[in-house]
Amino acid sequence: MRRDKMVKFIVAIETVKIKEFLFSTNKLRVIRGASYLLNYLNQVEVPKILEEAGIEEKDIIYIGAGNAKFFVERDTVEEAKAAVDKIIAEVKEKYEREAPGVKIVGLYEKYEENSDKKVWDIFDKLGINTAKAKSKGFPILNIDLPYVEKCELNSDEPAEIYSQNLRNDLNYITERYNENDFFRFEIGKETISHKDIDRIVKLELLEKQIKRLTKTAGESAGKISEGTFWKILYSNFVKSYNKNEVGFYKYVKLDKEIELDNETTIDDFEDEDSFIGFVYSDGDDLGDFLKNVKNSFIDLDKNVRKKDKDNSIAEKLYITFLKKFSNKLDSTTKSTLTKVLDKIFTEEKDEKKKWGEFLIVGGDDVCAVFDPTLAIQISNNFQKEFEENMAKKIRILAKTFYRILKNNVFSSEIKNLTEEIKKIKITSSSGVIIAKTKTPMFQLFKQALSLQKSAKKERKKMKKEFPNLATGFIDFQVIGSEGTVDIKDFRESISADENKIMERPYAINFNTTNEEENKKVKNLDSLLYLISEMKRINFPSNKLRYIYDLKRNSNLEDFKKKVNLINLLSKMNDDHIKFIVNDLKLDYENSDTFDSNFNNIFDILEIYDFIEEKEEKTNEN
Repeated sequence: MRRDKMVKFIVAIETVKIKEFLFSTNKLRVIRGASYLLNYLNQVEVPKILEEAGIEEKDIIYIGAGNAKFFVERDTVEEAKAAVDKIIAEVKEKYEREAPGVKIVGLYEKYEENSDKKVWDIFDKLGINTAKAKSKGFPILNIDLPYVEKCELNSDEPAEIYSQNLRNDLNYITERYNENDFFRFEIGKETISHKDIDRIVKLELLEKQIKRLTKTAGESAGKISEGTFWKILYSNFVKSYNKNEVGFYKYVKLDKEIELDNETTIDDFEDEDSFIGFVYSDGDDLGDFLKNVKNSFIDLDKNVRKKDKDNSIAEKLYITFLKKFSNKLDSTTKSTLTKVLDKIFTEEKDEKKKWGEFLIVGGDDVCAVFDPTLAIQISNNFQKEFEENMAKKIRILAKTFYRILKNNVFSSEIKNLTEEIKKIKITSSSGVIIAKTKTPMFQLFKQALSLQKSAKKERKKMKKEFPNLATGFIDFQVIGSEGTVDIKDFRESISADENKIMERPYAINFNTTNEEENKKVKNLDSLLYLISEMKRINFPSNKLRYIYDLKRNSNLEDFKKKVNLINLLSKMNDDHIKFIVNDLKLDYENSDTFDSNFNNIFDILEIYDFIEEKEEKTNEN
């Protein structure tokens, strides 16, 4: 018999150590499989666990980007706790078995309508406690023992599977897992099949893939961990067509039929000089945004309770907002990236260039590998489109509240809320690395993350000075060696306020007629325009290198630098001189201020070869 007052808990489950899981190796196939595996577990297996536990769609706040938030309701506290503990345990077991290395933090709090502890208070508490749990760290398996063989693709895990003994090793794993009917695979004489994805992979193919990845041949055993094996296996599902399609490639396939290749390697994205582009983009200040939204709902709650102290409409609307916003954020990220890529590759004439390899696309994150000549362009266009699309989605979302409740007794209060929500601007900032193909993937991610943080820092700084600034920023770096570079130290060593050669990070979408703002906020489009113009007039890049060398020459005084520059100009044609004077803003009136010129010279020089000239449309007779 159902009771009038049931016990309700809010549950938060978060996937931890995702980046370490993805970038445990430099092999693109393994990373691709790891990404798909995480998407599959999050978007297929977690919902399945919730469904089996009796959690209905209306009780799910959000599932995506490695996170899940939902309600669990039962007759008693004991029943509710037991249900929650069972769900968390099953999710943890699922990840531990099929994605070893990834950790799960699962926490919950009791929720009661019309109590002093509001739903937003509970979300805050769950967020704080999750952060505390993550900060404590997780046990690490010590495999630095003489008798333990290590995985050849991930030295942090023990080797458990040998390519030459693949079937027997898999049978052993099957027997171990089938004890609790947890295992999702069936091992045949010549194949392995997934029970849910409806996909069969030949063991012979997997053996070849393992040997290729570990660079072993013949009868020599490629030794890998169980976790690495699952990544390799799932890499065969990434770009296949199946009923449980997950991840970004679902959007690619829905958009148009793009040729997708599971055999792509990192080399397929390099240019003639063995460079690749690596992009990491992330939403700006979402924590502050959600805090401001929460405060708007708190104000609504206060105003509502002045009329009806037992009314929980503000909390219900807040939950609705979080659910819709999270879903729209995720779908907008994916659909925007698809649209941008579609447009670029419709215009792109080089058929050898591939769409990209998408390592993380979900929530507000984009992490991908591109051709180095397209990386900055794609990031720039994506961020612009993302900002515009999210602004539209926010306005629609705000109107939805008021439209649904316009005849409600609290319509005026809700209208005020919608007006506040419509003012919100969601932006994205990114870091772009252009580096040698053989640079370890984890290092590429680490460097891109560092640049992304630099972009966000500049955005925060500029926003304090110019509050109306509502756009993301981008930072970039070209690394010519295969090793790692301390970007901060490198930049400090070549550029200073008294002799600046870099203006990055750049704003993405900032147009203003304010002279003061233009001096301080540099727009990426302006930089890309300069480079495009240089290529249009065939500006000699060696002359740029000469100016750069002059700027950095600490043995020459300003006056002598300027004399050298005049000598250079005397040997150039009119178009090139005009470009230096007008576009590079040469101050030719003051004889001793050379170091105050060409503040973006290194920005131009560094990415000059990675920006393609835009073809101008001409009228054909």
